[in-house]
Amino acid sequence: MLKDIPFFARLAAGWPERLFLKVLAAMQFWVLGQHKDPQTVALLRRIRGERRSLLSAMECFLVHSLAKAQCGLPGDLAEVGCYQGCSAKLICEGKGERTLHLFDTFEGLPKSAPQDRGVHNERLYACSLESVQSYLKGYPNVHFYKGLFPDTAGPVADRTFPFVHCDVDLYESTLACLKFFYPRLSRGGILLSHDYSVLAGVKTAFTEFMADKPEKVIELPTTQCMVVKL
Repeated sequence: MLKDIPFFARLAAGWPERLFLKVLAAMQFWVLGQHKDPQTVALLRRIRGERRSLLSAMECFLVHSLAKAQCGLPGDLAEVGCYQGCSAKLICEGKGERTLHLFDTFEGLPKSAPQDRGVHNERLYACSLESVQSYLKGYPNVHFYKGLFPDTAGPVADRTFPFVHCDVDLYESTLACLKFFYPRLSRGGILLSHDYSVLAGVKTAFTEFMADKPEKVIELPTTQCMVVKL
């Protein structure tokens, strides 16, 4: 029922979502500007304004900050669900010469499962591979994989990852990310996910997958959560 769907999820895809995120980001950037490095805040504000992003300003800060910090650990970085490329660019600005693997259908969301409660329509949030490649062309060691994850993950099956960002919106896609990346996280590696607190399918996937794992899901004050590999 609609009353069981969080307010943020009800805004999905239309102009209310765009307006809400624009206003929220403006307020959050002002707050960040009061106590964070001005150059970092200016960078995040600029990137978020270049293309449509579904991340709030605080969420942008976490993606960038965690990606930058985790580069002290061995392995590659990865993102599943890059949409128009803003979050990938946040990672690129922090990764230096490290390798980043980007996975997306580049044709929008796949079909949802019952656990998703019908919040999103198929093909929502589509952006072409060529568009994202052009947007990120100035950064070294960025690799793109088009198709449904994890069918496209074969080339990185032998890699380890200190940082993975998942923004896939759906139960089955989130579960696929957890199944693939959890055993490949470096010790101390972080898997960060968007929409944990607002999309039922995402939260259900984490709850089910992490039930028998030693790590606990860390819920953040944004819509995000993260898992730190022990």
